[in-house]
Amino acid sequence: MISTEINCNLCGQRSFKVIEDDEAPFKVLQCKNCSLVFVYPFPDRTELEEHYDDSYYRDWLHTQKESRIRMWTNRLNKLKRFRSGGDLLDVGCGEGTFLQLAKESGWKASGTEVSSYAARYAASVSGADIICGELPDDGYPEDSFDVVTMWHVLEHVRDPKRYLKEIHRILKRDGLLVMAVPNLNDLVMQIAYRIIKLRKMRLFSKNEKEVHLYHFSAQTIKAYLDKTGFECLRLSPDFGIIEPSKRLINMISVIPYYLAKAKIFNAIEIYAIPNKE
Repeated sequence: MISTEINCNLCGQRSFKVIEDDEAPFKVLQCKNCSLVFVYPFPDRTELEEHYDDSYYRDWLHTQKESRIRMWTNRLNKLKRFRSGGDLLDVGCGEGTFLQLAKESGWKASGTEVSSYAARYAASVSGADIICGELPDDGYPEDSFDVVTMWHVLEHVRDPKRYLKEIHRILKRDGLLVMAVPNLNDLVMQIAYRIIKLRKMRLFSKNEKEVHLYHFSAQTIKAYLDKTGFECLRLSPDFGIIEPSKRLINMISVIPYYLAKAKIFNAIEIYAIPNKE
């Protein structure tokens, strides 16, 4: 029996089905009304924040460093097709490589990060202003930024709607939101995982390196944008994958998108603007 005391973060309804059981008390639920998928109950917030210590970023800073620089450079070059510069806020800036590259390209860049380790490291390497904390609590003035980026962050937060509303508030009226999230419907990756691992890919485990509290589809992420005052300009595959085998699988999974707009690729990249209303 699922508690009727919880509300869907997207649509507000209270009717859910269990789609995955994990170690008690955790379950993965799907809203029967809007199809949003999320973990219930959420793991302890302090434990989640402690999860992102120096060990979490070790590969990023060493074995994956050059690959990640190429990934961030590609993302920055794509952003330049939409905006050439200005005030940029990177939400969940991690170790700060993207901020460093943005500053070197002429952006006035700053960031937020819940990991105290990563916030200190990012500030030291990028020279950007970093606030350690949750974005909705950081107190940025209204209409502060030309661009807000959020790369694979929204799936980690406890209240996606609150984050997006805050981004809408701090973006300038002609501002741009750019974000990426994993795709719940990454069917090719799921099939490949089952073939290689001989088991189904799990959506949640509190002991995994990547703890995702929400799982978005193209449908639910667009619904979030609609409900928080954004107009989606572009929804397409995200190519920010470092591991070669996963990158190859993702390249295969994007073929149906370019042939028939089938959104079964690994992750979703979104460009959106505040509604003019």
